Amino acid sequence: LDTYVGNVATEILDNVAQLQMLGVRKVLVNNLHPIGCTPLHTSSNNYTTCDLLGNYGASVHNKYLKQMLEERDNVHILDLYTAFTNIINHAPGGGSAESKNFKGKLTPCCESAYKGGYCGERSHSGKRLYDLCETPDKMFYWDQTHPTHAGWEAVMKALQQPLMEFLDEDYVA
Repeated sequence: LDTYVGNVATEILDNVAQLQMLGVRKVLVNNLHPIGCTPLHTSSNNYTTCDLLGNYGASVHNKYLKQMLEERDNVHILDLYTAFTNIINHAPGGGSAESKNFKGKLTPCCESAYKGGYCGERSHSGKRLYDLCETPDKMFYWDQTHPTHAGWEAVMKALQQPLMEFLDEDYVA
């Protein structure tokens, strides 16, 4: 895992260096979100807890990325891991204010009607082979890996201030 993650982080560093050599003054690089908290990984335990191994892999990647990029000027890491974690934190009373808006934090809104299927799948006759939740705005994840629109709004709200500060824009909460 360490070798693979190190190679990926090195490639990202090389790409950032190339962008800067081309004249890009400020570069944003997002780190990995807690992959073990996606419905793809939480489905095995009925969407109750995050998968520690998946989150460990993301943490190792994020650590390498931070170490490699901290020496570069005008590079900012968008901390998706912390933003996602603060929203999907399942501890009673835990998480950000936005997290309280979601009734489903580890469960997808769109889910296959059978094991091995996927959101949006249809039969040969056109019959829908997936189920949709009634309130997507109350769910953090749309499908097995992607946040809903409401989920992304909450994440971006958490990232807005550090992003604007990095870009030297006037930030108004």
